[in-house]
Amino acid sequence: MRKLFWSIFLLFLCNNTIFAQVDSTYIGKFYNAEHKIFLKIDLVNKNVVVADQDIFGELDGYIGSDQCNHIWAIVSSEIIEDKVQLEIINNYGSEDFRATLTKDEDGNLLFKHTGGSVLKFPVNRKWQKIPSKIIFIRQK
Repeated sequence: MRKLFWSIFLLFLCNNTIFAQVDSTYIGKFYNAEHKIFLKIDLVNKNVVVADQDIFGELDGYIGSDQCNHIWAIVSSEIIEDKVQLEIINNYGSEDFRATLTKDEDGNLLFKHTGGSVLKFPVNRKWQKIPSKIIFIRQK
């Protein structure tokens, strides 16, 4: 009886440890070299702070550009099977849009704009519009 109890206890402990591991697919920094933009996310813990702009507090993540300090904050995310639904606003709060993220077999993320304002960044005093579908490559 004692062996049975300890066997069940250890089995329960091992199963909880396995299920407690977090899928790191939606955690990290991703980059798109063509448009010089990056995606910094933690859609599991939702605790990303924008560098030098901590007034926003902890977010699910944000999209930024290497060419300016303008950001698009991910204010809401929901992981549904193999797709993530995102709600995103600009740092002024004047524009917003919805998008999805899906991962590919290499661990990169396909970003797809699904509605609302256009994703854009001010570069050299002009708005650089980002296409509705782009691939973000995971950074090491």
